[in-house]
Amino acid sequence: MTSKYDAMLDQMVEDYSLVTNGYSGAAPANPYPMFQEKRSQCPVMQGDLLIQHSIPSMADYMMTGRPVVTLFKYKDIHSVLMNPDDWLSHIVGDGFGAAVDNMLLTAMDGEEHDKFRATLQKPFMRGAIRKLMDTLIRPVVVDEFVEKLRPKGKADLLREFALPFPIRAMYAYFGFPHDEDLLGNLASWAIKVVAAPQTDPEVAKITIPQSMVAGQSMYDTLLPIIKAYRERGEMRNDILGYMMEVEHEGEKFNDEEITAFIRMLLLAAGETTTRSFANMMVQLLEFPEVMEEVRQDRSLIPKAVMETMRRDPTAGAVARIAARDMEIGGMSIPKGTAVLCSIASANRDPETYEDPDRLWLKRPMRPLLSFGFGPHMCMGMHMALTEMEVALDEILKLPNLRFDPDYPKPEVRGLNMRGPDALPVVWDVD
Repeated sequence: MTSKYDAMLDQMVEDYSLVTNGYSGAAPANPYPMFQEKRSQCPVMQGDLLIQHSIPSMADYMMTGRPVVTLFKYKDIHSVLMNPDDWLSHIVGDGFGAAVDNMLLTAMDGEEHDKFRATLQKPFMRGAIRKLMDTLIRPVVVDEFVEKLRPKGKADLLREFALPFPIRAMYAYFGFPHDEDLLGNLASWAIKVVAAPQTDPEVAKITIPQSMVAGQSMYDTLLPIIKAYRERGEMRNDILGYMMEVEHEGEKFNDEEITAFIRMLLLAAGETTTRSFANMMVQLLEFPEVMEEVRQDRSLIPKAVMETMRRDPTAGAVARIAARDMEIGGMSIPKGTAVLCSIASANRDPETYEDPDRLWLKRPMRPLLSFGFGPHMCMGMHMALTEMEVALDEILKLPNLRFDPDYPKPEVRGLNMRGPDALPVVWDVD
């Protein structure tokens, strides 16, 4: 008989696969040879690379016919992300913003963005997150996951670990009650919101209404939790406690406003970390000599996280829109034109990274674009990095960890939201 928890994991895998399929389209699973060709032949390309491969584009989510240019070189993309006055972010909300009442920090521009980010970012700053490493994140990873997996000797690390652990840790930091149904429902709804944009009109007829229902379900579920938290009167050292005390432009947030913000934050609270961790493990398992290097020297763990995120990032593309007539890479970009920035291509640009295809832990690093860059850099970056560092440290304690020979070798796929469909592994049991 399937347990309730197993059913929850199965639903999370199904939702995860919906996003993976949507953002894979007709693209090659390994897009890096294509990126190499684009960088050398047309680093500033007329057209939308994602739409060309039947993938929902951040530059023109709803396929309105907006003019789009795709960028492939690190220097061009870095210059766009560092210039929020001329390259605006509001188009980020075109695809699924409606499902969350257009409350998306990543889709805000100018003073509105700067003020909200300054208000909200304190509990996400590196110092605050690193304090959670051994008090919250490691106990979740070890006690609730790794120690339960250890005697089994085998697992699908995606389904049984990478999907649930970051959500469990992040939800604990939000201040939510430890409730598996709540965890599963919120995670599933969040993924359904992200999965709304689809290039197949028949699929979109299903996913867009689903996203609207999911967004409302998130709000309706969160509001009573937030009200109950306030009624208890105990403002703990978590995100809900912070949001109830902080002031924005001289006023405190009410419960409805907190609910809207928390819903927004939940959209990125788990799945991107899931994919980044899974992509990292695929790379390390493909190069066991590199994994052994990390196993023998745990000080290399942060390098392993950053280098694998450079080499194969989950968020393969971001988009901006020209606020005025611009020029980039020698091409004129008229006002209102969107630029699709291929982060995955930039991360292997040989003008920035020596021997870019190599998994090299002691690589001299440049500013990493995998979390975005500039004022819109991912606010949850430090939480994701810390979760991945702890998870890798603990997973490496499983003896002789290797791909499960009874299953096909995992393949990371997608031009955006990249990830493997499964991650079957085995290890030695004492």
